[in-house]
Amino acid sequence: MSSAVQPSEDAVRPPGERNVVAVIGAGTIGLGWIALFLSRGLRVRVNSRRPDAERVVREGLAVFAPTLPGGAADVDALMQRVEFEPDVARAVRGAAVVQENAPDDLALKQELFRTVERAAPAEALLLSSTSKLLPDDMGALMSEPGRVVVGHPFNPPHVVPLVEVVGGRHAPAGLIDEVTAFYRAVGKVPVVVRKPVPRFVANRLQSALLKESVHLVQEGVVTMAELDAVVTHSIGLRWAVVGPFEAFHLGGGEGGLRRWLGGTAPALERAWRATAVPALTPEAVEALGAEADRTFGTDYAALSRARDEKQNAVLDALARVDAREAPEARSDRAPESHREDENMEPQPQQPPQAESHAVDFWFDPLCPFAWIASRWITEVAGRAPVTVRWHVMSLALLNSGKDMPEARRTMLDLYWGPVRVLAAARAAHGDAVTGPLYTAMGSRFHGPGGIFEPVRTAPAEEFRAAMIEGLGKTRPDIEAALAETGLPAELIDAMDDDRWDAELRASRDRVPSDGLGQDLIGVPTISVDGGAGQFGPVLSEIPRGERAVRLWEAFRTLAGDPAFFELKQSTGRTEPLTHDSLTH
Repeated sequence: MSSAVQPSEDAVRPPGERNVVAVIGAGTIGLGWIALFLSRGLRVRVNSRRPDAERVVREGLAVFAPTLPGGAADVDALMQRVEFEPDVARAVRGAAVVQENAPDDLALKQELFRTVERAAPAEALLLSSTSKLLPDDMGALMSEPGRVVVGHPFNPPHVVPLVEVVGGRHAPAGLIDEVTAFYRAVGKVPVVVRKPVPRFVANRLQSALLKESVHLVQEGVVTMAELDAVVTHSIGLRWAVVGPFEAFHLGGGEGGLRRWLGGTAPALERAWRATAVPALTPEAVEALGAEADRTFGTDYAALSRARDEKQNAVLDALARVDAREAPEARSDRAPESHREDENMEPQPQQPPQAESHAVDFWFDPLCPFAWIASRWITEVAGRAPVTVRWHVMSLALLNSGKDMPEARRTMLDLYWGPVRVLAAARAAHGDAVTGPLYTAMGSRFHGPGGIFEPVRTAPAEEFRAAMIEGLGKTRPDIEAALAETGLPAELIDAMDDDRWDAELRASRDRVPSDGLGQDLIGVPTISVDGGAGQFGPVLSEIPRGERAVRLWEAFRTLAGDPAFFELKQSTGRTEPLTHDSLTH
């Protein structure tokens, strides 16, 4: 191919003197990384146990080479810089970067990274393309688990610029900067995911759209081809230029996003709650697959090439627009993927970072006051350098063994179920699932139309009966929350399994103490920077905006003073305001 672009051997080098990247796995994602790294002048050592690995890589490059960023490349020239090594330890030896693409099996990846750590150079970047596993879990068997960093691409990796970067709790200082610098050097747009959440960000957004797409096709509202036309000629076109928040900020006119949401919030909430979850039975999967084959065809190489050509055309057009903008008019977004590091506009200097704080937050998902405080601290974390770690605290456990009226005992017995499910989810899937699952549960329990809505209007003499009736309806909401967060449906069985009560006791016992008795503990309980747990603040509504930050600063000041013991106030309110629409 005389017109092909021949990448220079010195085009891009990762940190260090070597320019060798070890790619573990030669599936779809691995092949995309191989093509991209080769197009940037790197040498690639492919680790695959497949006996036909060389053929698979050559055929993959034949598909991807015509649509590589920057221009087509000759497959034979690319293959000259590829070597194949079926032994993992030998494959990573001497490599500057390891990009792992094994199946998302936690035990498999743990053993894999233990082997990689022993064989790879101490300064090598150890990266995983996983779409759902967290770095701390994958590195659990390593002597330095913090070295594992998620570098999750969006398919196809050689064209789509995004890579989600997720570091672990013990990532060495400067490691995330090294990883993002490497990905920028090979033409990617790295976005650091600030909190480790299941399935990260892009897949969660894609999943939400896919759910509604499948539902609309199954219901016969549109065909598969018509739905794709709707997306590519509307939101797909829009989102190639601006993201959802900027789009609706512009949609609000002079009032921006505040004006747009202000007029649509109630209807949006109702619509979100009304969306159906389509059933993906084997028959449904077969029907959808057959329609896709009829609609789009089965020549996947040709379909992939056409897709990549169109995506490159969009990226090239956006790059030309960016190049025409005056430097002062350019936004602070991540750099365009085809631009080399040395040609990037210098980024504006960031203001000094405020002091960061770690908050440990204990909650019972059914407690309305814990829910209000959790939304407050979540609001704070979005506006100040605050990291929240979520822990369960069972109200049923705290009140076990105490004398109380029979109706109250019946009510508290119903509190066991949701918190047991949270304990089981954490044990099976790690700390990172606790916050998202709590949010998914709590928004259903305490939000508009939730199980406690009838309690607000119940006469005083019917209050406990209304509470018991509402608490008996948690199972469907928990099942929906598990589905929303991508957790196994069988976790619902933990509701009636008292074996999880030991885990609940252990979580309660992890509250830092200054010597006071545990009978003073309740929910919410908050510890700031490892200090003694504070029962509260007990809030009657959710503070937002600067009000939330001011309350945080006041709380932190009080919690940090050893003289502080207790502060109480009577508001005269008869009920907690657990969602914003109640305040208007």
